[in-house]
Amino acid sequence: MKRFFKKTVVFGFLFGSVVLFFVILSIILIRNDRDAYIMEFFVKREMLVEKHRRKQPSVILLGGSNVAFGFNSGMLQDSLNIPFINAGLGAGQGLKFMLDNTSKYLAEGDVLVIAPEYHHFYGNDAYGNTDLAVLFFVDPSIRGEFNMKQYKTLVFGMKNILRDILFPFPKPENDRRTVADFNQYGDFAKHWTMPPRPFTHASPADFNTMNTNFLDYCENAVAALRSRGIQVVVIPPSFAETSYRKVEERLIPLFPEMEKRNLHFSIPPQESAYPDSLFFDTHYHLRYEGVLIRTNQLIQLMKTGGFAR
Repeated sequence: MKRFFKKTVVFGFLFGSVVLFFVILSIILIRNDRDAYIMEFFVKREMLVEKHRRKQPSVILLGGSNVAFGFNSGMLQDSLNIPFINAGLGAGQGLKFMLDNTSKYLAEGDVLVIAPEYHHFYGNDAYGNTDLAVLFFVDPSIRGEFNMKQYKTLVFGMKNILRDILFPFPKPENDRRTVADFNQYGDFAKHWTMPPRPFTHASPADFNTMNTNFLDYCENAVAALRSRGIQVVVIPPSFAETSYRKVEERLIPLFPEMEKRNLHFSIPPQESAYPDSLFFDTHYHLRYEGVLIRTNQLIQLMKTGGFAR
């Protein structure tokens, strides 16, 4: 029995050491890859910090990659004569973290435009995935407002990070997305001159259980921002028309729940369900022709007083 116990302890120690080695290796590799797409988070954070330091009222666009890929912020800024920051990056950060992180840099007179991916309101997607884990291992200070579900995300995120390091999936060089692919406003612009690619449409299975607890959290977070003199507007994400038709039945119950919490969409969701031909490589990512349509849509919303609250 003692022999068995000793072997178990030795095996556990060796296994733990191997795991710890790969965890440390992963963190080192993550921190050294400063040009990776997700590292744009820190560039955007500096933009928000600088805006806050200068006390300059601005419009901040917030959401996942539907926002990063979906706007020409220079065009918005020129048309509306107010600074714009595209703080959108990837849905994998989770909408809770996006709201918590961005709200720290907002002040009276700012306008926050939130275009959340629909799936953030279903299941636990609002609490992030591997992207959040990567950001945490680069800068643990981001954990300020984490809840238990976000800490759980870190555990599963590390598993995925280790998998990707041990069993890397090679990608063509022109598929690599980097910090250099964003423009000065925070828009992902590399794809503006690229041809579209095939993509998979959304599935009803991705929208099974509405997360009313997270909707309540959003209600409180947005109410707190508005009480500070910050205008908050919620618009639908860009979404491929075929995807929208496939999941519309699951989305319809969401809209009155958002309305009830003063989170209603200032643009009807159907008007952000664009033709499939306007999408680049996912049902959330617009091609440049679609970017122009969506940008003009937001310009008209602002010019016609759609931001009044």
